[in-house]
Amino acid sequence: MRNIWIVSSILLSTPVFASDFIDNSNVELTTRNFYFDRDFQEQSAYPAAKDWTQGFIFKANSGYTEGMVGLGLDILATTGFKLDADAEHAGTGNLLRDTRTNEPTSSYGEIGVTAKAKMSQTEIKIGTLMPMNPVLVASPARLLPQTYRGISIQSKDIQHLDLQAAYLNEVNHRDSTNYEKIRISGVNKRFNPAETDGLYYLGGYYDLNPSFKLTTFYMDVNDLYHQTMLGLQHKYLFDERTNLTSQLRYYNSRDEGKAEAGLVDNDLFHAHFELKHDSHKLMFSTFQHHGETAFPYLSGGETGLLIDTWPGDFLNAKERVYSFRYEYDFKKQVPGLRFMMRYTTGHNINAPHLGGTDLKEDELDFDLGYALQTGLLKNLALRARYAIYDNNMLPTANIKPNNETRINIDYTWKFK
Repeated sequence: MRNIWIVSSILLSTPVFASDFIDNSNVELTTRNFYFDRDFQEQSAYPAAKDWTQGFIFKANSGYTEGMVGLGLDILATTGFKLDADAEHAGTGNLLRDTRTNEPTSSYGEIGVTAKAKMSQTEIKIGTLMPMNPVLVASPARLLPQTYRGISIQSKDIQHLDLQAAYLNEVNHRDSTNYEKIRISGVNKRFNPAETDGLYYLGGYYDLNPSFKLTTFYMDVNDLYHQTMLGLQHKYLFDERTNLTSQLRYYNSRDEGKAEAGLVDNDLFHAHFELKHDSHKLMFSTFQHHGETAFPYLSGGETGLLIDTWPGDFLNAKERVYSFRYEYDFKKQVPGLRFMMRYTTGHNINAPHLGGTDLKEDELDFDLGYALQTGLLKNLALRARYAIYDNNMLPTANIKPNNETRINIDYTWKFK
């Protein structure tokens, strides 16, 4: 970290720095007011996971210095404040808490620094990273974002090809101020609690033509599991008002090295279809799980899959999942207003330790959002989400039947 600041100080003292480094920079501050209430519908150690919080996310991303190899620096500073929370309603993932008493802290924060270099269309970053791809996602779904620490490279030097690779060895979770080892998600006791010394991924996107895109990624989580993803996306235009986007994906996940998380044996066939006509959007998605175990992913975050449920994850062994989603954009009536409704159901769950080999779950979600389009508070965004989740698993399951409410108000100041 000290070396990064020395490099940045040297750059600041040179005339070259003042051109593209500053001219192509951007600085913004997002404020996020977030109410979260996951109300459990059966007996639990906690009646609900609930809190009300205020967050601030500051991003300062420089441009690059001139020359064959341009240098730059990014800063991510985040801080969260408790408005209303207690130890009896832990588990939201929004506030740093005492590991022994579950008491929430009144405030917490973190500063992340990323050094970067660019030559032609190839970019290298070292430090705080937020990967976002089909095998690894740094979750933005709470008060503050999840981040990783490591090195990444992205190249677009070959026309129509976007290549990506990274090595990561630590993670800073959404409700934490320190980096720690990366772990596999042990939700519902699917895998043994285990951590890794690091992971790497590589892959990319290739545009065959304006309608077809190929995607492939490989991730190796040392001594836990490896995962290969193959994907195809096609977009068909019926006319200027109507189009159909289809995506087919296959994920192959197996245990790796010392297999410290236990057996990992999952083949996931994933399809997603999206029909858009004017302001209407209708989607159908499915998961078809094969193999002996659930789909593996990393603790504290999310997957890069296309069924985006909230309380549930629908990633159990042998589960068959179907999701129906409808969206409407009120741009012709009330610009900035959007509505979403989604129903997801899963059956054939093989989890004897949770009550059977043909268990089921379902979730009904509603989402209403509005962003101001003009005036002094342009882009002030309000969003309300409500979910009803149910399953017939034993009470020992981590994911329990619940009704969940999320309300957040976001506003972003762009200073440059």
